[in-house]
Amino acid sequence: MKTSSIAALTTFLLFALITTNPSVVAALVLDTEGNPVEWHRNYYILPFVWGPLGGGLTLGSHNNSSCPLYVTQEPSDFSNGFTVAFSPRIFRLPFVSSSAELSIKTTGSVTTCKLSLVWKFVPVSIRLWYVSTNGNSDFQNSIFRIEHYESYYYKIVFCPARSPIPTLCKGLGIDYAEDGTRYLAIGDDIKPFMFVFKKADQSQTNIKTVV
Repeated sequence: MKTSSIAALTTFLLFALITTNPSVVAALVLDTEGNPVEWHRNYYILPFVWGPLGGGLTLGSHNNSSCPLYVTQEPSDFSNGFTVAFSPRIFRLPFVSSSAELSIKTTGSVTTCKLSLVWKFVPVSIRLWYVSTNGNSDFQNSIFRIEHYESYYYKIVFCPARSPIPTLCKGLGIDYAEDGTRYLAIGDDIKPFMFVFKKADQSQTNIKTVV
C-alpha cells in the first residue's frame, strides 16, 4: 500500500475515533461547517456575526512602515481578508483542539516585505500590544491558544510565559487607531473579539499583494 494511502486511511480512522467520542469533540475547534479545524490548512478568521463588526483579518502597515506588516481587520464585511494556517507547538492530533499551543501564519498573500508572516506580539505602549508579523514559532511571543466561547464562536488568546492561570490570559480584540485602521491587539482596555473559522477552498484561495 502506498504511503499516501496509508496516511489517508490513518487520518480517516483518527477522524472516526475522535468524532464518536463526545468529550474529544467538545475539545475540538470547529469551523463554520461544524468540521474540525485542521493543522496547516487555510482558513479565514471572521467575526462571529456578519455585518457591522467588519470583515476578516488582513495585513497592513504601522507608523507608515511597510515592513514588518501588522495584522489588521478589513472594515468591510464583504471582505474575508487573508487566509491563515495554524501550526501546533506540540503535535498530538491532526485537528486543532481548544487550549492547544499554536502559532499562526498569514497565507494567501504576496508582500514586498520579505520577513516571516508568522504572527507575534509587539508592544505599542505599556498596556497595549499589537499583533505583528516576523514572528518565530519557537518564541513565546508567537504562541497563541484558541478558546471556545459558545457554539462555533472562539477567542484567540495569549497567555504570558505559558501561564496556567486563566486570569493572566488575554483575548485578542480590535484597537481602533485614529487613522481608522483596526489593529488586532491585546491590552487592558481591549475587549476580546469573538471569531469563527471558515475553511478556504484550496483552489479558490485569493492571492493578494500587499505593498
